[in-house]
Amino acid sequence: MAARKLDINDFNARIKSIKNPRNTSYYDRDMEMHVPKRVSRDKINGKKAEESFLSLAVVSMVLGALAVFIAQIVRIRYFGLTGQSNVVLAIEALVTVWALILLTALADKRRITERIAQIAGIAVMIVAGHNLIWRWPDQMAIVYTQAHVEQVMDATTQHSIVYRGSVYGL
Repeated sequence: MAARKLDINDFNARIKSIKNPRNTSYYDRDMEMHVPKRVSRDKINGKKAEESFLSLAVVSMVLGALAVFIAQIVRIRYFGLTGQSNVVLAIEALVTVWALILLTALADKRRITERIAQIAGIAVMIVAGHNLIWRWPDQMAIVYTQAHVEQVMDATTQHSIVYRGSVYGL
């Protein structure tokens, strides 16, 4: 089948059909489809899929726990503070807030419900974070220090929580 040779009249007819204000789309012979003349901003930007509450909470809790983990690494590895005092608590709290601000800005998790889940993640990590050391003592000795890992393993038991200085087994 031979293709018909197009001339200037075919081109002008195509332009006239595209410019017709009653047309919301025009038929493109080359693509063999109707092409819309105007596209809404929603289609261009794309609608963001709604995250489920569970995934939102889990991701935000992990960010909170990760912030405490980073604060503990900075406190133990770089400042060398392993004891419990008000200064140690203040330094860890400041580094936790700094890390949380940084992580939530990177992950764009700054709404109030996400902040509440982050605080819950911080609380869980403070209360039960030592179980990571019980689970992976060799790897945590690399992350923290060997002395800190031994101190935690002497002071706590596996599968426990620490609340107000008391260790409760689960």
